[in-house]
Amino acid sequence: MKRTFALMGLAFLGVAFAVVSLWVMLSGGRSARAVRTKFRLGGIMLTLTTMISLSACGSGAGDEYGVSCYDPAPPPENDHRWNKDVANSELRNGDKVVLYYECRFGSEVKVSLITDDDSEDRVLCSQTYAVETGDNQLEFTIEAGDYRGRAELCVEYDKYEDGDENFWPFAGIFVSIVD
Repeated sequence: MKRTFALMGLAFLGVAFAVVSLWVMLSGGRSARAVRTKFRLGGIMLTLTTMISLSACGSGAGDEYGVSCYDPAPPPENDHRWNKDVANSELRNGDKVVLYYECRFGSEVKVSLITDDDSEDRVLCSQTYAVETGDNQLEFTIEAGDYRGRAELCVEYDKYEDGDENFWPFAGIFVSIVD
């Protein structure tokens, strides 16, 4: 809203600058008042233009990512949600968990079940799904083998569409694997 008013003010100043420039031309540059007014209007326009451009960079005004003028924008975020009551639930081998996935970026999603031991994390099972832009529904089967304890269901999506197998960790929820 403020930016719209600033742009309207800049447009008004542009018209005023054109009128004063015409005044300077008609006076042959001999009117000190016309030249002084033209310089003042030009300075105000430069200041306002700088303020508008700086408000668009880095402050988050009109920019959903909060990117500065010098930083590249991050890829768009994908959105996912698990079916009801999966977070902090007890799951068994063979249980199927449904992931509702809105894809805005990428073509593959990887869902993994990872141990949450104090030592080294290990992937118990993982499945990669091809997804299309828009809403998707994925079904992931729990295959923890003989592992029992706390684990994390982790969602990752492909970072680049150039064929590299680089996955971007997106989010995860914790579950318990029981007998």
